[in-house]
Amino acid sequence: MPDRYRSSSLSVSSSVGSRRTKNYLNLYLFHMLLYFLLNSAILSQPKTNLDIFYMMVDSSVNSFISQVPPSDKNIKLILNLGDRYSFFNNKIINEINSSEKKLIDRSNDAITVNYVIENINVDYGEIFRDGFFGDYFITRNLLLKGNYLIGTDSALFNEFSYSFNDTIKFDEINLIENGSFEFTRGKIPAEPFFSSLFEPIVAVGTTALAVILFFTIRSK
Repeated sequence: MPDRYRSSSLSVSSSVGSRRTKNYLNLYLFHMLLYFLLNSAILSQPKTNLDIFYMMVDSSVNSFISQVPPSDKNIKLILNLGDRYSFFNNKIINEINSSEKKLIDRSNDAITVNYVIENINVDYGEIFRDGFFGDYFITRNLLLKGNYLIGTDSALFNEFSYSFNDTIKFDEINLIENGSFEFTRGKIPAEPFFSSLFEPIVAVGTTALAVILFFTIRSK
């Protein structure tokens, strides 16, 4: 076979291999981009109100555990959460069990801890906008209040109050609230009337102006 045919065949094979390599590379880059976009979207989502209340409850439990003398390894826990906050029952028990203390039912062999959740509140501030055409934002304010009583003879009483404040997008409220638990929901302020009315007017005006300019330029 003449050399020129060998050279041509090699060139085609190299070209096909090059195209395959580029296709694989493009596919790999596409998947990597998709992966980072999906993960960045997940990471950018704010913590839910329930997640934040979980952290507050954990902090309050760790607070009374730190007040129990090291010599007292056993705790008899009395929870006063009511029907509204009984959801945190298992969370509190789990947090104690993960410590060095042990929960038992016999009060004569343990120090008694009476734990109370008084109030959980979700409050949203006024809606504001990030720039002229930016997204709507809202401030989120969460509050957990309660108290605990340690011991019976020389009892230690302590009140606790935990708050959390941040800013979230207005359209993310449905992501941070839990419809099954009323205490995770707050009163949502109405969207400003003039702002909601102004956007369609600007959009229609911009479209109309673009059409007018298009036909004006064509007529010239």
